[in-house]
Amino acid sequence: MIQSMEDAEFYFKKRKSYGIKPGLGRVNYLLKKLGNPEQNIQAIHVAGTNGKGSTIHFLENALTISGYQVGVFSSPSFSGLCGHMTVNQVPIEKSKFIQLLNMLIPSINELDEKELHPTEFEIITVLALLYFQNNVHIALIETGMGGKDDTTNCIDPLLSIITNVEKDHMQFLGNTYAQIAMHKAGIVKKNRPVIVGPINNESEQVIIQKAKEENALFYRSGKEFQWKELDNEYIWEFEQISHSYSIGETGIFQIENMSLALMALTLLERFSYKIAWHEFLKNSKSLTLPGRFEYICKQPKVILDSAHNLPGIKAFIQTVSKQFPKENKTLLFTAFKDKQIDHMLSELTSVFQQVTMTTFSHERAISTEQLKKYHNRLIKINKDWKSEIDLILQDKSNQNVYFVTGSMHFIMEVRNYLIKII
Repeated sequence: MIQSMEDAEFYFKKRKSYGIKPGLGRVNYLLKKLGNPEQNIQAIHVAGTNGKGSTIHFLENALTISGYQVGVFSSPSFSGLCGHMTVNQVPIEKSKFIQLLNMLIPSINELDEKELHPTEFEIITVLALLYFQNNVHIALIETGMGGKDDTTNCIDPLLSIITNVEKDHMQFLGNTYAQIAMHKAGIVKKNRPVIVGPINNESEQVIIQKAKEENALFYRSGKEFQWKELDNEYIWEFEQISHSYSIGETGIFQIENMSLALMALTLLERFSYKIAWHEFLKNSKSLTLPGRFEYICKQPKVILDSAHNLPGIKAFIQTVSKQFPKENKTLLFTAFKDKQIDHMLSELTSVFQQVTMTTFSHERAISTEQLKKYHNRLIKINKDWKSEIDLILQDKSNQNVYFVTGSMHFIMEVRNYLIKII
């Protein structure tokens, strides 16, 4: 019996040993035991290598402004276990989380006895769906990895979004764009529309084929809908519909994520959702996204961005170069050890005057020993990232711009630390 959040955290810490296990058998078993709560939820399912969280954030804001109770399931979480499942940006109450977990544990034990141990992510997914069924008008569900075999693929959404297809998680998803696209396309459902961001031709052909098989209407960025820049604003167009918007002080890669959200909102109107377009578009300029080119501190200027893979790093650099072409730029960076770290560093050292590499507390983080091989005249090593942050905050000259990027888990830790001390 779980009696406190400390008990719950210890319980999930033990489940980490079961690792990542793609497949839907275990999650479907748990959902069936609970009466299939996923069947009582209207949802949007979002997959993609990058941009999932940002696209969901724009959708959440628009739907909340429009008067709906909006559930969001995401991973990782910026605010502990409860932060994985929010309604109108408010995490589930701890007492409710504990109540739902205790409801689920007998079914988890049944699978454990059969040596079919549910993973931490599978359990959290089921808890979110159980919570959402009685508390939201619509849920925005972010895949964990891939799509076809991802735990979240147990839902039948109103529509699906695939933000992009890049090479990441290749040990699970394959080494080619076609193989990775096949996994992402797994979230396309029969007779449900699918929205797709900018992708290469190889990936597009895979997703088009899947859409045809499922009789799913297909909406591609740059084709069925598009955006263009005009007088410091962006104009979005689809058929006879046009919207203008601005994204404020955030990454230019968010222009595309906003475009995907606008397409999804337009389709939601066909499902009888009423969208407060004027209020949302007016509000979009001031939207901030935690950990996504986020100005966390103004003096000294510190920007956080969760560019955790090579495509993300390239998008991050594009924004940095455009917004800070002449400033002195310093970077604190780390990544999971299974990422393309050498390539990422090659990109980063071409833009930043100083790069400091670090590590953090996570089983997939680069080790202290591995850090040593990256030390050279362009890269400094400091395994204690907190001391590096403290050093940054001592700079009151306003002559430098400091960036922190890398794993989302790392950015979460840095963000929480900064919020406490600044």
